[in-house]
Amino acid sequence: MNADAKTLAKQFQPKQTKVLKPDRQLVTIRFSPCGKYLAGGGFDSIIRRWDVAATEPVELPPLKGHGGWVQAIVFHPDKRRLFSVDSWGQLFAWPYADKNPQRLWSVDKAHDGWIRDVAISADGKWLATCGFDQMVRIWSTDNGKKLGELAGHGCDVFSVAFHPSGQSVVSGDLKGVVKQWDLKTNKVVKEFDARIMYKLSRLQDVGGVRRLAFDPLGATLGCAGTQPTVGANVQGTPTILLFDWQTGKVKHKMTIGGNGDGFVFDFHFHPAGFVMAVTSGNPGTGKFFFQKPGDAKPFFLATNLPNCHALAVHPDGKHLAVSATNPGSNGNGRQLKNNQYVGNFSPVHLFEMAGA
Repeated sequence: MNADAKTLAKQFQPKQTKVLKPDRQLVTIRFSPCGKYLAGGGFDSIIRRWDVAATEPVELPPLKGHGGWVQAIVFHPDKRRLFSVDSWGQLFAWPYADKNPQRLWSVDKAHDGWIRDVAISADGKWLATCGFDQMVRIWSTDNGKKLGELAGHGCDVFSVAFHPSGQSVVSGDLKGVVKQWDLKTNKVVKEFDARIMYKLSRLQDVGGVRRLAFDPLGATLGCAGTQPTVGANVQGTPTILLFDWQTGKVKHKMTIGGNGDGFVFDFHFHPAGFVMAVTSGNPGTGKFFFQKPGDAKPFFLATNLPNCHALAVHPDGKHLAVSATNPGSNGNGRQLKNNQYVGNFSPVHLFEMAGA
């Protein structure tokens, strides 16, 4: 679709419809392929589920069993299974539509420590995971059997994605290196240079490729993160690099906001040809935006959702969900309530694009 920004702005204008209010922070949310369910994982080691097909969303019994922070989830295209990973190195499979789901299978030490991301192949046969142990691993979705191990990053691996063809997987690391792996040989085919997303500052490694995604045709690879300027209280400009899949060259560079706006934590390609993304930075800052590759600025920008960490896109391409953070999330000097420290939580904002 080659519509200009004005046309896109009219056709794809998000209107908020509902707000879900879980009592803990979520770091990942995704819609099921059937569109009926929204699931989210976070700091409290559980996966929350909502039936969003009803007029009023209904929260369902959660999925319990993880030991650590639920970092990422992915649905199987068969519309029956959900896979989840956590900060303890666990990988689980669930029958997510069941009334009270019990695990189908689990790998209790899929990685040594924090698993950063999980992705599924288009045919639903394979999972890819990556983590703090510098490894990328391939698993069978049927039984959790390890099918392959991809070594060579040499630092924390933050993100993985399968190419739509199913022949390759890509992984992005702390230092801004993205590797393309041939799944037949487990060898690196080529590398994509996203090193502007890394900085060594005050003896601290800052940045990393936080999210990878392909456009629907697999012609463009998107890498999201920040251009860091300083460590400690990390400062950086949210950035997305769009690479030509065949040549490995940067086609477009998107930046949003300024040095205090932090990271692009989640993004997706819309079938209409634009990028949808959310950012989080200093306490209280966050952006939700749509931008056409090549344009200098977004055609839609919301700045009233603080510290957005996840963006879910419904299969119909018309409905979205954004996981943000409650207002006043900076805990320094916060008063106790009934002698209890009140933690942060993640309002989940539901949107519909009226003109889509």
